[in-house]
Amino acid sequence: MARNKAEKQKAKRKAKKKERRKTQSAILKKDKADFFLYEAGWYLDNGQHDKALVYLKKALQLDPHNQDMLEDLFRLGFEMQRNDIQLIALKRLYDSGQLRDEFLPVLPDLLARDGQFEATLEVSQELLARLSSIKIPNKKSLRARILSMEDYCRARIESDRALRALQSEAERPAAPPRATEPTDRVSKPVSAAPALEISTIPDIPVSITVDAASFQKPFSNGNFTHFGRYELAIAAHRMRFRDSFEKLICLPDLRGVRSLWYQEETARKVLKIFRGRALLSDEVGLGKTIEAGMVLKEYIQRGMVKTALILTPSSLVSQWQDELRSKFDLDLPSTDDPAFRKNSRQFWQAPFILASINQAKSKRNFQKVSQREYDIVIVDEAHHLKNRNTLNWKLVNALKKRFLLLLTATPVENNLMELYNLITLLKPGQLKTASAFRQEFMVRGDPTDPQNRSQLKSLLGQVMIRNTRALAKLNIPPRMAQTIRVDSGTTEKTLYERVTALVKQINAVNGAGHKLLLKTLLAEAGSSPRAVVLTLSRLLAKKDFLLDHENEIRALRNLCRSMGDTRKDKVLLKLIRSNPGKKIIFVKYLATVEHLSDFLGWHEIPCALYHGGLNSASKDEQIRIFREERDVLVTTEIGGEGRNLQFCHQMVNYDLPWNPMKIEQRIGRIHRIGQEKEVNVYNLCAADTVEDYILEVLDRKINMFEMVIGEIDMILGRIRKEKEFSDFVYDIWLQSSSEQERKKEFEQLAVQLKRYKASYEKTKVLDDKLFGENYEL
Repeated sequence: MARNKAEKQKAKRKAKKKERRKTQSAILKKDKADFFLYEAGWYLDNGQHDKALVYLKKALQLDPHNQDMLEDLFRLGFEMQRNDIQLIALKRLYDSGQLRDEFLPVLPDLLARDGQFEATLEVSQELLARLSSIKIPNKKSLRARILSMEDYCRARIESDRALRALQSEAERPAAPPRATEPTDRVSKPVSAAPALEISTIPDIPVSITVDAASFQKPFSNGNFTHFGRYELAIAAHRMRFRDSFEKLICLPDLRGVRSLWYQEETARKVLKIFRGRALLSDEVGLGKTIEAGMVLKEYIQRGMVKTALILTPSSLVSQWQDELRSKFDLDLPSTDDPAFRKNSRQFWQAPFILASINQAKSKRNFQKVSQREYDIVIVDEAHHLKNRNTLNWKLVNALKKRFLLLLTATPVENNLMELYNLITLLKPGQLKTASAFRQEFMVRGDPTDPQNRSQLKSLLGQVMIRNTRALAKLNIPPRMAQTIRVDSGTTEKTLYERVTALVKQINAVNGAGHKLLLKTLLAEAGSSPRAVVLTLSRLLAKKDFLLDHENEIRALRNLCRSMGDTRKDKVLLKLIRSNPGKKIIFVKYLATVEHLSDFLGWHEIPCALYHGGLNSASKDEQIRIFREERDVLVTTEIGGEGRNLQFCHQMVNYDLPWNPMKIEQRIGRIHRIGQEKEVNVYNLCAADTVEDYILEVLDRKINMFEMVIGEIDMILGRIRKEKEFSDFVYDIWLQSSSEQERKKEFEQLAVQLKRYKASYEKTKVLDDKLFGENYEL
């Protein structure tokens, strides 16, 4: 009995544990979907519909029956004039019973256009049955149109059936002919022919004749060209099969890339000595992506690579795609593209593929990815392959590849066996067996302390390249960051407090369904009143709030429209006038760009404007105006992406993204190679706002602005395993019942980041212990 009771308790604990995991997984999945929805909203606000579509589809993959997301997808499809997107959205809403009456008349028309005639009949019949109870205008004309559509669909269905019947009749095999002899007649046995011996085969005479006319015709009637083109063709043929890689032929074709000497040397060594299999392990910020791109481009131009697979974390797919397209003229299909969702089977057959490693290793795709051959495979953030028991490692190990590049700034984080596992992917046996490696190169009791270092360094030097900042001699001037905390006026404080209260109230009623809008509203409140108006209008358009919320939304919108210049505007004006020279003013929202344009124009400060709504020619013109005519550029997050803006050394964060990587990307527009002056960064924030607390954590607690470009991502990469930084901030702000509790929660977040920063610093010490000087020169 006691044993049965113990077993029951054990089973009960196991079930509870399983349920707990399931709940945690669901929460994580939902948070991730909300993040993708937030990103989609941001791209939509900036007029980038294609990217908005990518992120909206990612959100729906995690939460496929979310009514708000599906309705947003339909609206996006309408704006893009994409019937296929509208149909997907409405069909899912219809199948899940969530399609609202006002959308129902649109669905039959989309189905008919797509050739789904039987489905059109089904939906149109339901529409006709419910038409009397649906509140929509012009019911009479709609009924006539639906009846006409039904007649058309029935005719098409009948026509298709008749056509199929004719085709099947034509494909039916002919009947066998009737026998002319009695079926009971026994046929005579046929005697076997005698075997023919080999020696009896006679010699077969062979004669070759050449049709002279067929050779003469192309030469006499062909298109002649000058001797120079013939020499060029021969030179190209020889170049393809040339063994020497002393001269990189890809360099003249790179665009917007100032390739540095150590990057070129790295590419040469990978090509010439490592024969296309290497671990690129430069310190952060030195351009491993550029090095890998140069190797790929060189192989392609020499005709040595005709198929390639690039694997990256999901968050870096679009970044890689932009880099390859803009700098190397390589337009690769990616798992972020809409086409991937439509036909994934065809996607994995493309000659060149850029994929999220999570997509590639999934049960659905693992076999497709690993069964074909690739000339080259490139894996970014390769430290995710450090454990050979993971699917990441098993996938890369299973790939059939001739060349392999692994990219990571931290090849070892916790244990030397992580390094062994990476090198084994590149060159099995290079570091001997696992047990021999432990015995020869690891100190017993300390998995991070190497022994026989010179021998280990010699073996690593045959497959690994690690450039350091000391070696590269990148003389980038220092940067100075200054946070300017602005005490808001009474009206501004009132607006921020009421927005916060409204967000909390809506969150309490239906926070999950409106998380993206609520986060955006809070962020806009830290940007400008004009930016807040847009989201308040979107909230009103949804028409699914309690009356008290709707009244407050209208009141806040009126308050925003009545507000003039803010205290932050006046501080910005003083900052511009007291610091001569060119300045870039970064904002997050297009409405804030328009607000600052009006404000600066009123104070007779001419400025250039740069945002995602401009076409390429207009963007070029605005950058030219900033360089040659005006000292101020007001821009959204995309400002100057891929452009040379190092002629400017001052920037102002008028508002502050909640994602620290976005802040770093802004700074990286001017604090980069080619900058000759000390960079000054000014962060403006209103006191007691979300942005004020973010700067307290990032600036005063972990000194983010003193870090090297790229290091903050090494720290945040550890916290992302839980959830995004912006979600931590949002949850703290909403869930804190008092200012004292809020400060305590942000202090705990700072402690967590400090701990991750210390862990990263420990990794850097381990790197120095292992590698010391560089490996390739």
